[in-house]
Amino acid sequence: MTERLLALGVVAASGAYLLSALGLPSGTPARPGAGFFPLAIGAFGVVMALGWTMTAFRRVPAAAGAERVPAEPRRRVVATAGVLVGFCLLLPWVGYPVAAFVFVALLLRWLGAGWRSALVTGLASAAVSYYLFGVLLSVPLPRGVLLD
Repeated sequence: MTERLLALGVVAASGAYLLSALGLPSGTPARPGAGFFPLAIGAFGVVMALGWTMTAFRRVPAAAGAERVPAEPRRRVVATAGVLVGFCLLLPWVGYPVAAFVFVALLLRWLGAGWRSALVTGLASAAVSYYLFGVLLSVPLPRGVLLD
């Protein structure tokens, strides 16, 4: 029952997103307008949500209590959400490179990686993503209060 309600909710949300995207100028594939990408994403979301809804309504409902998520996957989801919130709160204060490093390192550690591999991967991903977005693509990434 829960899956059916969630699927219908996603259909409604993606439909509302698609309707709001229709008000933007879409342009053409050769010269896309401001609404081209949102329109494509909204259409994709509606199609995927309708597919999920059809699957949910065809499936035989599970017995009561059988839909409980085991503790380990739930812990991973909570850890990911918590670290992501921490990243968003830390970003304006310490800047992108430090926040990205802390985000990746802590997330990998809480998901089961060893400290050494988590720290090395965090450092490498922060450096590569900063170089790609901040240097090559000239995206203005937050420097943080400490560097401003």
